[in-house]
Amino acid sequence: MEFIKVGRLSIALVLFKFCRAVGLADCSKNLAFQLTNLFQLGEIQNDYGNCGVDDTGNGFSAGIVNFCTGTGDAWQVIQLYHKATGNDDEFTAYDSILQKYAEQGDGSTAGIENFCELWKQASKTQAFMDVQNQVVDELYFNPSQNYADSLNLTLSISRAQLYDTAISHGASESSNSLGGMIQLTNSRFGRDILGDTTALTIGNYKVDEVEWLREFLNVRAGYSVEGDATNSIYSYTYILEHGEYMWTDEITVLNNKNKETVISCANSYMPSVSESEASSKDGETSLVPKRVVSSRRAKVTSSQSTEDE
Repeated sequence: MEFIKVGRLSIALVLFKFCRAVGLADCSKNLAFQLTNLFQLGEIQNDYGNCGVDDTGNGFSAGIVNFCTGTGDAWQVIQLYHKATGNDDEFTAYDSILQKYAEQGDGSTAGIENFCELWKQASKTQAFMDVQNQVVDELYFNPSQNYADSLNLTLSISRAQLYDTAISHGASESSNSLGGMIQLTNSRFGRDILGDTTALTIGNYKVDEVEWLREFLNVRAGYSVEGDATNSIYSYTYILEHGEYMWTDEITVLNNKNKETVISCANSYMPSVSESEASSKDGETSLVPKRVVSSRRAKVTSSQSTEDE
């Protein structure tokens, strides 16, 4: 895995490297990330300094996809940041307790009460923004696109939905994670179902990709009862029913208030340098998240670790 070099790397270069990863084409990936940000953060752009207490008991939830101290992905970000800083940064003094909470899946905030202050301070640096991007790719985006490749998914909406599911539920094979949901979806097809889009090979049957995605959303709904995950299902169902399968310019979606809104590739999920710096200035961004965080990812397993990449 190529590691993004730290230092004064421009936002434009970060965006170029990030968009050249596996899976969706540049515009489609841009829209997919904007859409998931809309559910997770309440806005289309990455908010590197976002931080607050997770409402499902996973400790603190922070950063561009609500990394959690109690699930392990926040610790993955911090470990990579340590490599970039020579282990001399805001989090160094808290390593033992952060590692303990990550490894034990402990949602306690005891001993790290100032975590959000530290996170926001670190988010002023390019290095910390870079490692957040890297962990999203390694733990969530790339695995989701590998699943999409294995299914031979061709539609932007299908691939984007797998990424969104990975963010909310994780990308492992467990029953309540992306891999498990795919397996359950596949098990529900007992005959050929052909349509106007790509015919997927699901077991011994041919299944239209749109029909497969519709069933996948039904499966995901069984594991999503509130918050960003439910909003995602409503919005993706809306997009699906309106026939916006391939994303090349703009799409009409539902926001967290179920209101129609248009997201476009004329915009970007990556903030500009000036916007990034402004969002991290002391006193200008509240430590309270823009919405009540609802992260449902399982604890990051060793097989998902970025430590040795």
